[in-house]
Amino acid sequence: MTSRREAIRAAALVLVEACAERDALSPREAAEAAWYPGHRLVTVDAIEALIIRQREEAIAMSGKQLQSAA
Repeated sequence: MTSRREAIRAAALVLVEACAERDALSPREAAEAAWYPGHRLVTVDAIEALIIRQREEAIAMSGKQLQSAA
């Protein structure tokens, strides 16, 4: 029987792999993969713009963290 700790670890590994696969996509590819009829952002272009903005914010935040650690 799988322990709770093992189950959490296995779920974390799946999440890490999924995030790595998603992050390896271009913003356009990620937007196309995320879009579905009825999506709240309506168009692939809008989703792509959001992904670009989120990735830029993540890069900016990681730079701030590096500066504060120095």
